[in-house]
Amino acid sequence: MTITLSVILCSYNPDRNIFEEVVTSLKNQTLPYNYWELLVIDNNSSEAISNWLDLSWHPNARIILENKIGLINARNRGTIEAQYEYLISVDDDTALFEDYLACAQNIYSSDPSLGIIGGRSFPKFLKEPPDWISEFNVLLAIRDLGETEITIQKSKFNIDKYPACSPILIAPRKKCMNEYLHFFSKNEISKNLGRKGSNLSSGEDNDINMYIFLKGYKLGYFPNLKFYHIIPEFRLTKKYLAKMAYESSRSWVKMLSNHNIRPWIPISRKTVWMRQLKAFFKQKAWLSKPNYIRWKGACGTYKGLSEL
Repeated sequence: MTITLSVILCSYNPDRNIFEEVVTSLKNQTLPYNYWELLVIDNNSSEAISNWLDLSWHPNARIILENKIGLINARNRGTIEAQYEYLISVDDDTALFEDYLACAQNIYSSDPSLGIIGGRSFPKFLKEPPDWISEFNVLLAIRDLGETEITIQKSKFNIDKYPACSPILIAPRKKCMNEYLHFFSKNEISKNLGRKGSNLSSGEDNDINMYIFLKGYKLGYFPNLKFYHIIPEFRLTKKYLAKMAYESSRSWVKMLSNHNIRPWIPISRKTVWMRQLKAFFKQKAWLSKPNYIRWKGACGTYKGLSEL
């Protein structure tokens, strides 16, 4: 077996207890260390991760500082620094099942047409969630599409929507990411998508998925690629989920439009407040936390449509 995997762990001011759990999940991988490299991309944390993180357990590990804030900038830096063929993204709150890397290696080895893959996530709540939380799983990166593998390619798909089986916790082929880097360098929408520091915008991974898919590569959902999304108490609050709903909806509109998918008509910025007010009453936002969060999602959609 030859080395083919570059594991890219991007982080900005991580919770150290959660981060340690993520690192431990990497230590416990069944794929021997000498078959993969580990790149920790410190996205300009307030205290340098290199000051406290010990990677001496891994023979091929590095901590790399990326000064330009933004998850997409950290992802891109990881792509540039990676030495091997397949890039396994890990976030600083995602703990991999112990066979994750071995499964990824086998999946890519079995199908050379794959461009990007992902699997399913299981929540690990650090506090018992409210009963209604499952409605907002997408905001918490919780997804399980079942036990059946799903792959899809452009030639077999009507490009009028985002493929439902698109990967989360993306694991792209480096060749595909290099092509995306060229696209990204010339695309202002892509540059302004996604999380930057404490900002909760999103869409960067969706943008990568769509680009690779539209280039004709196969994307796939593989149920054996399993990980835990570790979710602290603050992410279950009305304030956090409402902000996530707003920013995710706003980014979603822009990301789809970036790839010429426009299920909605752009609107005038002057009408945004009126539409948001109407949605407030339609969603009965004052009645419950879920209603309020749904309303904020609608507000984000209107804001995004006004910015096209």
